[in-house]
Amino acid sequence: MLKKLLLTLLLLTSAAFGDKITIFAASDLKFALDSVKSDFIKTHPNAVINMIYGSSGKGRVQIERGAPYDLYFSANMDYVEYLYKKGKISTKPKLYAIGRLVIWSKNRHFDAKKGFENFTEPWVEHITIANPAHAPYGQKAKQALVSKGIYKQIKPKIVFGENISQTANYISIKAADIGIIALSLVVSPEIANTKYHSYYLINDTLHQPLRQGYAITKYGQNSKLAHQFYDFFQTKRVQKIMKKYGFVVNK
Repeated sequence: MLKKLLLTLLLLTSAAFGDKITIFAASDLKFALDSVKSDFIKTHPNAVINMIYGSSGKGRVQIERGAPYDLYFSANMDYVEYLYKKGKISTKPKLYAIGRLVIWSKNRHFDAKKGFENFTEPWVEHITIANPAHAPYGQKAKQALVSKGIYKQIKPKIVFGENISQTANYISIKAADIGIIALSLVVSPEIANTKYHSYYLINDTLHQPLRQGYAITKYGQNSKLAHQFYDFFQTKRVQKIMKKYGFVVNK
């Protein structure tokens, strides 16, 4: 009798408060995905969606070790495919966008038109990129710097960010003079609406494509809400939001 009562209360609580999911997403998605979430909640008012942002590589490791994430949004499609092959992903990995890199600084000497030339200017003492060991944006930033033939020259000045958000923050608090961050962050209101909105868009032929993918994890395979959010992310409404934040979609 007691067990039936507890089960009834559990079902009533679930109906009243809605489903709950946790999403791990690459840091470059912070503003775009928060906007997508807000749009999704309009038609799913009882849904509870917890967002965890970090480096894609660390998210991959956590999911492989059984972290309770329902969906995984990676800045590197390879990480999603890796987890799929390992049996940690329940849906086939899906490409959702191509990311872009920019050079950004808050230093008064920064000249966006000079592009990579800024890195070797006298005013530059500290340069930041995301850690190439586990952050896709860091990997591509390093590739671009190598392509331009200046990586070895500026390497002693480089300070690695744990993820692309931390990298942007280093520049924001002036712990670094200049750096390479995600276009999606520099076009967000936090930067775009300030006097420091100038940036240099890096030619995407200088690095491998930032193919970004997502999927429902094995942990979230039975979650109705996870599948609803997964499907919603493929709509034209979401593609419009992604384009607003500088992502290349339908490619």
